[in-house]
Amino acid sequence: MKTLAILLVYSLVRLLHATYRFQFHGVEHVERARALGRGSYVFAIWHRNLFAGILAQTGTPHTVIVSRSADGDVVAFLCKRLGHLAVRGSSRKQGRDKGGKEAKDQMIDQLKAGSPGAVTVDGPSGPPDVVKPGIIEMARRAEVPVVPYATVPARYWTFNSWDRFRLPKPFSKIDVYYGAPHGVDPATPFEAFGAHQAAIAEALQALERSHRQ
Repeated sequence: MKTLAILLVYSLVRLLHATYRFQFHGVEHVERARALGRGSYVFAIWHRNLFAGILAQTGTPHTVIVSRSADGDVVAFLCKRLGHLAVRGSSRKQGRDKGGKEAKDQMIDQLKAGSPGAVTVDGPSGPPDVVKPGIIEMARRAEVPVVPYATVPARYWTFNSWDRFRLPKPFSKIDVYYGAPHGVDPATPFEAFGAHQAAIAEALQALERSHRQ
């Protein structure tokens, strides 16, 4: 029954995807990031934009960290069918290991191998619009730049969830924004991560503000 439900969701997603119109802005930043990262980089995206963010990269495989939850099963299946690689795990909760370190190490290996990645920087459970340190550690160890990444649909439904998740409505135009690459020196200590987290958060907010102008 669970497999059937996932297949039905996937079919619906493909139908919706066929109706969307994507317009890309700042593609030169991705090309610059590829050059800096020897072909690799890691996207930083807010969790609320994950759905459109995955679809916008169809045809360009990315490694994505997906939680081991039931919702994560659906996301992982969609990622695989759309050509992406899902590594499973999330941060500890109440002292319980949820595979976060293993997933992070797999992501770093993929980045080092030249495969770009994507991370929901405030996921999997918030708080919203707060960049967590994980992406800084991945970029530092893999020696690849972070690319701020925002997808903003013209029309969308908003879920009553912690992140105010966005589902683009059928036939919507979706603007896809890439920010300038953000480098993290391999020698950066954990105590200095905060400045990088704040800079990436501001870059993401600036991308969404540019959509409204």
